[in-house]
Amino acid sequence: MNFLKRLKFYGFGFGLGLLIVFSMFGTRSCVSPNEQKMQELVFQNFKLSDKANCKLKCIMKNEMLLKIELRHFEVNYDLSNVHKEPCGEYYIQPKKEFAEQYNYKLIINDCDTISKVDDISIPATYTCNCQ
Repeated sequence: MNFLKRLKFYGFGFGLGLLIVFSMFGTRSCVSPNEQKMQELVFQNFKLSDKANCKLKCIMKNEMLLKIELRHFEVNYDLSNVHKEPCGEYYIQPKKEFAEQYNYKLIINDCDTISKVDDISIPATYTCNCQ
């Protein structure tokens, strides 16, 4: 076999290998468990408690804006109680690089296909009469 035939044979095998690997793994990506849980919480049905809804109005945001901003947040597993019955409780806080931009924190209960926002922790600079 001369060099050109070997190169064609190698190229055919390499291309076939690429197709097999792509068909097996597709477009998977590497996502950390924290990012995966945040995606799960955001894409579920959202339900705000009356207290959380009131606090959201105090910081001049709505539910859709909150869902958009949650991509800059992360789960703090040290403060969360993921095995709480009947719904796991997740303490959500802004990522370090967005801490100054978003000055609130959330507690979200993960109930099957519903993300229930029970409380929003806002700074004392906002005057809210939410009970």
